[in-house]
Amino acid sequence: MKQNPKHSHAIAYLRQLCCSGLAKEIVIPEFLRAVKAVIPSHNNVFTGADDKLGITYFMLESVPDDFFETSASVLSQYFTPERILPFIGWLQTHPVLTNPTIFDKAFYKSDVYNLVYRAYDQHHILSSLVLDQGKPLGILNLYRPVKHKPFNSREQALCLQLLPYLVHACGEGVKDIQYGESGLPGMMVMDTQGQILYLTDEARGLLALACHPVLSFDTRSQEAHILMQLSQLCRNLQAVFKGKYAPPPSWCHTNGRGRFTFRAFWLERQIQQPDRLISITIEHQEPLVVKILRGLHGLPLSPVQKQVALLLAQGLANEVIGEHLHIKLSTVKEHVSKIFDKLGIYRRDELLPYLLAVDKGRVGWLDC
Repeated sequence: MKQNPKHSHAIAYLRQLCCSGLAKEIVIPEFLRAVKAVIPSHNNVFTGADDKLGITYFMLESVPDDFFETSASVLSQYFTPERILPFIGWLQTHPVLTNPTIFDKAFYKSDVYNLVYRAYDQHHILSSLVLDQGKPLGILNLYRPVKHKPFNSREQALCLQLLPYLVHACGEGVKDIQYGESGLPGMMVMDTQGQILYLTDEARGLLALACHPVLSFDTRSQEAHILMQLSQLCRNLQAVFKGKYAPPPSWCHTNGRGRFTFRAFWLERQIQQPDRLISITIEHQEPLVVKILRGLHGLPLSPVQKQVALLLAQGLANEVIGEHLHIKLSTVKEHVSKIFDKLGIYRRDELLPYLLAVDKGRVGWLDC
């Protein structure tokens, strides 16, 4: 059966993403979003596991606002060793799991289903164990709402074909990362004591990503460091306006989900008010490679041309691109010429802005 070109491009994107060399904290959430173009699914999750098959963390394609208030505690109470062992045991002897009642006959009557899975439309399940030479790395969990059909055998086979790329993505990423332009900023309001009084929706999501590159049952300890730093920004701002020496009230935090820059300002202009409020802005920068890959996805370029464009957009010279891809310099130049013709650009310095504009215009494209 002839494969759909759009489907082929989506699979190619997943492979390239997993082989990008970026940290798993940025690759896997993007994988969970992008895999739905290959296997229709919803609110997907990657569950990390240790050598003894114990659950250590979760990665979600997006973090719901109320996850830490309800879901985390319910999940921690449900996933006891007595429940985990049969689940893992099944996955060690079977390629996939599509029926959770195999290890818990009362699953669809349990609190974890009704308060967590059902709340996020996670009814039909496709789970696969991710192994690296027999060592467990985690579990890929794809979901569908109750009104949709269960995952069929073809989709299960596709899932298994993608697992080796997830294994590769779980390896150690590159250290020197370029970051793209900031996305939509968030804003939060704190008092002079460093207590959070208000967050915009954007700030709530960005703060969650900054605090929780991965999600674990011990969520509070992950937040403590960042909240302490934000309180310090408030103290720095006050010290500066009292004429004292203090560092500028800004702080840059980097984790696997990208780079986050926090800056503190007075919310009102009246300096003498004792109960003044402080505005803290949050800007998030994703790794540039991810933005370039998303921009390349779906463009009318051959797989080799996309590889050339990826390196070209990162500023590599033609000679270096040839060394990376093991092709002649003349072949690189030919590919570059065809890329420019297909995209309607004339110079190499136009390529990156073009791809970033395409990526920006695709906000939410995977959910369409």
